[in-house]
Amino acid sequence: MRVTGRSGLAIRIALTVALIGQCRPVAAHPHVWINDVTTFLFKDRQLVAIHHRWQFDEIFSSFVIQQHDKNRDGKFDKAENASVQNEAFSNLRDYGYFTHVRVNDKKMPLERVQDFQATIKKDIMIYEFTLSLPKPVDVVRHHFAVGVFDPEYYVEVDLDENDPVHFSGLPDGACTFDIREDSKHPIYYGMVDPPVIYLNCATS
Repeated sequence: MRVTGRSGLAIRIALTVALIGQCRPVAAHPHVWINDVTTFLFKDRQLVAIHHRWQFDEIFSSFVIQQHDKNRDGKFDKAENASVQNEAFSNLRDYGYFTHVRVNDKKMPLERVQDFQATIKKDIMIYEFTLSLPKPVDVVRHHFAVGVFDPEYYVEVDLDENDPVHFSGLPDGACTFDIREDSKHPIYYGMVDPPVIYLNCATS
């Protein structure tokens, strides 16, 4: 069970007094929702990075927009984007940016973020960013899987229902994917089997 007073995503993303100061009741369900599209980036047939597009729910979007769209023009300029990154995103480094990679069933931590961009579309906030792998991975020779989730289950990350996974830098059809629940590595005190993307890639 979640401990009362745990600040959850409020600390990890918002880092603002309005949420940090709240004492939270025991909860067994998410309070923030993200729709995710994941793109796998290849170079010379080696997987080198993962790009995410996160679309947030209306309530959390409104909260962050109010905090960081200082001139109220409905978009984040360069300075406001930096503010969002520094105050409402960068602390997710401690949580692997909700991106849990396993190569041959061994964890591969991701720490390097590139090209962070926060945008607003019809009052909904969107994050786009790229996570570089610490070293390229040959996904033909090695089993590669990635789950996009909050292990504390305060945030619900849903893979996009219609178009969840893209590939960049490969010929069409070189890689396919499966999305399955990972019963070997459950989260939230063993109560939730997170959905994981498994790659299936050919030699040519």
